[in-house]
Amino acid sequence: MEEKEIEKIERELHQIEEQINALNRKLEKEETNLKFSDIVQEAAGAALLAFPFAASEDVWELSRKMSLPHALFLLVLTIIGLYIVIKFGKIGSWKVQNVGGILPLRLLTITAISLTISALSLLILGVFPSVINNSEWFFKATVLVFLFSTMGSFGLDAAK
Repeated sequence: MEEKEIEKIERELHQIEEQINALNRKLEKEETNLKFSDIVQEAAGAALLAFPFAASEDVWELSRKMSLPHALFLLVLTIIGLYIVIKFGKIGSWKVQNVGGILPLRLLTITAISLTISALSLLILGVFPSVINNSEWFFKATVLVFLFSTMGSFGLDAAK
């Protein structure tokens, strides 16, 4: 082979390498919108941790002794912590979609799913109304279970 042919092949290889690198950078930065499969993962993660904690007598006792303001504070603190992680964390390929320009969509979905599954876990297991026998106690127990189900929901969704 002539030296000119070798130089031409090297230039073409260099151009191909640059194109491949550009494509890899684009793929790494490509973010995905919230999909139905993400909702299913959030629900599965929430259920994964909600049911064991809803069946725990320690959670029932702690929620019974907890004051309502303390439960509300714990609920707000959990949501704020989730907001900070979603808003400022580098979570895989998540696209941070906002509702109303302020609230991240994933914050709303994770919160709604985790709260719903936390309450349902207490109902499905029969903890409410057989053990937990009033609505205030049910709310406080739901908040405690929500604390853990949020971790499961967020964790499984972020792990994908």
